[in-house]
Amino acid sequence: MSLPVELAVGVVLLAWGFADYLFPQTVLRTQSNLLNVPPEPEESLARHKRRVGLVCILAGLLAVVAAVG
Repeated sequence: MSLPVELAVGVVLLAWGFADYLFPQTVLRTQSNLLNVPPEPEESLARHKRRVGLVCILAGLLAVVAAVG
C-alpha cells in the first residue's frame, strides 16, 4: 500500500477505536439506528465494544507507526 493509504487506514482505525472505547453505548445505539435493528444496550455488549475499541486503537497505532517509520 502507498503511504497515504496506510496512514489513512491507521487514522481511521484510531478514530473508530476511540469511539468504541469511550462511547460504547452511543456507538451501539447509532449502529442500531443505521441498520434498523432494535437497540440492545446490554452492558455485556458494551464491554465487548470496549475490547474491540482497544484492539482498533492498537491496530491503528501499529498502522500509523508502520506508515511513518
